[in-house]
Amino acid sequence: MPNSNSLDGSKPPRITWRALILGGLTIVAVFYYLILEVGQASGSGSYVRSQFPMVAFMPFVLWLFLNAACGQLWPRLALNRGELLTIFTMLWVVGVLPQWGWSDYWIAIIGAPFYLATPENQWSDLLFPYLPWRVFPDSSPQVLDTFWMGLPQGAGVPWDGWIGAIIQWLGASLGMVVFGFCLVVLFQRQWMEAEKLTFPLAQMPLELTRGCDGPRRVPDLFHSGLFWIGCGVVLLPLLYNIGAYFTPGLPLFELYTKRFLLELPRPFPGLTIRVLPLVMALTYLCPLDILGSLVVFSLLATVKIGLMDRVGLVVGTEGQPLTPQAILSLESLGAIIFVACWSVYLARRHLREVWWQVRTGEGDRRQVGIYRLALVGLILSAFYVITWACSLGMSLPLAIGAFVLMVATFFVTIKLIAATGFPYLMPSWPNAKGSSFIVDLVGSARLSPQDLVAFKMFSGHAFFGNIRLPAWPAIPHHLRIFSLRDQPWLVTAAVLVAFATGFLTAVWASLEMAYDKGGAVFLMGATGLLDETVHLLQNPRVGDSLVYKSDPADDLTRGDHGGRRIIKKTRGRRCGGG
Repeated sequence: MPNSNSLDGSKPPRITWRALILGGLTIVAVFYYLILEVGQASGSGSYVRSQFPMVAFMPFVLWLFLNAACGQLWPRLALNRGELLTIFTMLWVVGVLPQWGWSDYWIAIIGAPFYLATPENQWSDLLFPYLPWRVFPDSSPQVLDTFWMGLPQGAGVPWDGWIGAIIQWLGASLGMVVFGFCLVVLFQRQWMEAEKLTFPLAQMPLELTRGCDGPRRVPDLFHSGLFWIGCGVVLLPLLYNIGAYFTPGLPLFELYTKRFLLELPRPFPGLTIRVLPLVMALTYLCPLDILGSLVVFSLLATVKIGLMDRVGLVVGTEGQPLTPQAILSLESLGAIIFVACWSVYLARRHLREVWWQVRTGEGDRRQVGIYRLALVGLILSAFYVITWACSLGMSLPLAIGAFVLMVATFFVTIKLIAATGFPYLMPSWPNAKGSSFIVDLVGSARLSPQDLVAFKMFSGHAFFGNIRLPAWPAIPHHLRIFSLRDQPWLVTAAVLVAFATGFLTAVWASLEMAYDKGGAVFLMGATGLLDETVHLLQNPRVGDSLVYKSDPADDLTRGDHGGRRIIKKTRGRRCGGG
């Protein structure tokens, strides 16, 4: 059963109710500080830049030191190892939710349509008839004008205008979390025992908490000289730079901050080299063959881009060529689909065994019960998310296709992270939610305006993050650290409580900031998705030569409405048997 044994061979840590409460309170405190105190300050996005965000790791390290001090002063109040790890995994589940990890995009996009619509961007003509307004906040001036301009002094946030939208997006997002949790439960044993994934990112917190169950509640690493040498190599230059900031004329130590550009002959793109201690620490445990493959394929991508630019390779239909970067993006999408299918093929015996236990009830009773619940949760959560996607306006086949593409990308990403420990593995944005497949390969011209608008809402930044995935990367490591067999309800509750708490806190704090200072702080992410959707409505992309393409000169005479007419003619051509 998933994680009957701890990663380090010791007895699996246990989750307590005290840890769940402290984890939730820590999430609230961290998000409050990050959103309302740090805000949109320069460099604030660094906290949510990877699949292993600093939002999770920094508070965890603070808890280690506080707990060590508490162990010396009030030993009975100190947390044990399992409680510290619970706080860490709960923070990791929600680590990419705040700021530009997700919440800023979500608020900007759903708050933008009515207030930022202009005759020039044509949102009211092309988008408004198809937008699913029930997932947007109330459009009254009391709600949206004050969101963008700030509240008058003494006025309160109009929460009643936002509650409906918050519930809609939270429900669909929780559906994605439940689906990811159940999916990992079904595959976890295969990954641990058959494929022997090493879960390097789970080893670090386990090592940092080893010894916390002892009488002094101090991590064993704190007694290691090498540990403090490593800390000094990173910490002392940072402390020096802090002093240099307040001492004009003192040179900065730039080894960890400077970017070294390695220029290659044109048209090959240059390479950026940085010395990042955290990345070095996280990749230290990555198997060398996998790490070497990452480097080789990264360099190979650079060579491909340069060669395609050199020879002028053009792929795509006339008037809609794909750039070299777009070609590589589609190539990586093919790799994702292959790895997803190959992973299922490798697990075929395990999945047959799981299905046999679910169907017959034979085997360990707890194991059978967990697999049954996981399968039911998988089906129900998939049904809920797909139904919600249909409620946005998508047809059922499109909703199923978009969901499957999104799940395949997320599944491959979290498996590779579990295997490598490299938290900077991210899908390219066109592939993250199936956008490139639907828009470029299938062709947006094959979609009705209603389908296209709904699909862009579902696959955009507003729903379940972007290339930094919420919750999913943390779930395999959470199940590797804790025993789902021993504590099924608490292990599951830790993920769901963390996500719900993080989402609601991020939304609350972001709205408080917007109504206090004005929503202009979110403008960077407000218009991109809607403008891109309008562009596709006016300039539909074709997937094959059977799709009708109008005469360019005729398009010029039709002006702004040419795109919609092309879509209508395209639909008529297909339905007529063309």
